[in-house]
Amino acid sequence: MKDDRQSRPTDIPPGMTVLRLRGDLDFEDATSMAEAVRGALGENPSVLAVDVSSVTFADSSMLRVLVETQQHMEDRAGVMVLVGPITPPMRRLLEITATDQLFTIAEDMSQATTVRWPRGAPEDQHRER
Repeated sequence: MKDDRQSRPTDIPPGMTVLRLRGDLDFEDATSMAEAVRGALGENPSVLAVDVSSVTFADSSMLRVLVETQQHMEDRAGVMVLVGPITPPMRRLLEITATDQLFTIAEDMSQATTVRWPRGAPEDQHRER
């Protein structure tokens, strides 16, 4: 499993952390994925954008980490958004588990930056680009 925490380009607003996931993500990758998520959460983002556009395979282990991350962000009054375009294997997993209804899904990073920010996040953070 590979992940990249994105340095802050000008199009990513302050308060948002981007975590890019790539390749096949299964049981063997769950621990390293959870560590990458913990690192991203350590930045205390108001919005955690998880880019899954390069995920070629995903199983229930990856889904469990995403559901736990979603709950963690909600507990902190934050938002997690899955960023696509969502690959067919990822879309299938989300649809057959009905978790496509659980997650906020953005078609691309541009759309992800327009998600509704959580209550308490400074308004100007979202506008600043």
